[in-house]
Amino acid sequence: MRKSGVLAALVVMTFMTAGMGLPLLGEGGKFSASNIMPVVFTAIAAVFFFRARNAVDRRLLWSLLLFNVACFTSFVLFLARFAWDPNFFVLLFQDLSILFCVLLWWYADDNPAEFRRAVRAGIFWSLPVAAVFAWYDSHTGAPWLSFGMDDKSQAAVLMACEAYILIRFFGGKLDRVVGVGLYVATYLTVSRLPVFFLPAILLALMRGSRYAAAITTVGVCLVVSALVIAGDAIKAIFGVYDRLASVEAVTDSGSTSAHLLLLKTALQIKFSDPMAFLFGIGPGNFSKALTSFPVSVAEIEAIDPQLVAFAREGKAPLHSMPMQILLDYTPVVFFLFVYFVLRVFRFLARRRNLADLTFFFGFLAASTFYSLHNKPYFYLVATTAALLILQEVRSVEEEPDASLESDGDIALRPTI
Repeated sequence: MRKSGVLAALVVMTFMTAGMGLPLLGEGGKFSASNIMPVVFTAIAAVFFFRARNAVDRRLLWSLLLFNVACFTSFVLFLARFAWDPNFFVLLFQDLSILFCVLLWWYADDNPAEFRRAVRAGIFWSLPVAAVFAWYDSHTGAPWLSFGMDDKSQAAVLMACEAYILIRFFGGKLDRVVGVGLYVATYLTVSRLPVFFLPAILLALMRGSRYAAAITTVGVCLVVSALVIAGDAIKAIFGVYDRLASVEAVTDSGSTSAHLLLLKTALQIKFSDPMAFLFGIGPGNFSKALTSFPVSVAEIEAIDPQLVAFAREGKAPLHSMPMQILLDYTPVVFFLFVYFVLRVFRFLARRRNLADLTFFFGFLAASTFYSLHNKPYFYLVATTAALLILQEVRSVEEEPDASLESDGDIALRPTI
């Protein structure tokens, strides 16, 4: 098998196992099937890369070096101050995730057609896997489905992203039907996050068909009418939706009130302590900071005592990717995050690509209200969507490389 064929098979398997996030070594473990294939892809792709090229871009090496030095500095400072154990595993995961994105980009950039086929096949192969886990969830008596993930909201975002990719970038009849089915299935998780992707899904459906806009409009009206007419029945069936009726109704650590208090506490930690501001608290240390810094957790405990109990066990989530980047790392890392967000927005806005721009905002909003970056699929779907968008841009522009790189936007062929 050709080298590219091996990597294509790994991409298929990565998508197929992306939703298998349940721990394999007991409750609370981080080792899951969804973590295996990105690591395997990175290791094999790295071997192929170094056989094909003799050097790595120094900018990437310097960026990784500075990122790791900053994290190590934070580890040492808070080890001396609070006796926190350095969270090297979380740092290693972040480094591997960055390398995974770079190598996936390298492979797809050299084999665009093969990459597209692998993405589509991988999403379709993930369907029977999700169906098996959904069947299992339905027999456990849980009021929602997690489709193989250890968290229902993570499953909802993954499926919504896969639905958008199928509808937007492939667009065949089967792709649209499966994509719509995937998106509808996200609501079986009883998560609020799929709502952020609804505008992008609708805009993607309206592309490429003279009747799509009318059909989509009628469909939306029917859904809204059904929700209004049968709202009480739906609420009775899915009792967990009660917490959507009021921000004061708290049933778990994902509640709105507890979430806002967590963000407030994170800001207090970041801006009231010079060491936390300059160096960050280090990746994966939010639970330790919540119970070590002089911040009051009484208000959080009064609303959600389970979250504070999780914090004492080292398992409290912050539930916001931008806030976690701000708190965990130096301000330089956070400013780089903001910079790249603005560059992506500029890239999409200048091309007036409303569907992709709406998807970008939906993805960003979902990550703002949930910590998605601790799952490998976050890097998989984000990189895949970016690659498919750029491949489409190349296909419609006469001189894509020159025009896109000369106007200051994201370079299409990064040197690594």
